[in-house]
Amino acid sequence: MGAGAGTAVALVLTPADAPAAVALIRELDAEIVERDPDGPIHGLHPGEHRDPKLRFFVLTVGREPGGCGALRELEPGVAELKRMFVRRPFRGQGLARMLIRRLEEEARRAGVRILRLETGPRQVEALSLYRSSGYTDIPRYGEYADSPDSICMQKPLVPEDT
Repeated sequence: MGAGAGTAVALVLTPADAPAAVALIRELDAEIVERDPDGPIHGLHPGEHRDPKLRFFVLTVGREPGGCGALRELEPGVAELKRMFVRRPFRGQGLARMLIRRLEEEARRAGVRILRLETGPRQVEALSLYRSSGYTDIPRYGEYADSPDSICMQKPLVPEDT
């Protein structure tokens, strides 16, 4: 497995309860528990897969699901990056950086001006990716306000035509 030269990579809007999405979310949650058994998992809310404010994407590499990510509208012009994940066989190939760029493009097209996210202190690779992608630490917000194991970040999105 993995993305070889010339392998088609696509970001596909997918229902969050579709089989590929469910399998990716399970794999992501298992990795979070493996890394931090006592830490929280701030996933999707019950029933959220039907919420029109959530847009879930699967990153396909050839015909394989290689990862996923979601955008959740928090308020007009502000969205949250959720469930950002690249499967182990596809890591080290720049796919996480590609995924974050494509999710940011989707957010811009939807009129998002600020993109926020939450991650944990033991997610060191994610923290490095987000910081190198222009995200800066902010105070914990919303459902994470009282979560001492949450690191919250945000990035202003510049419109594509500037």
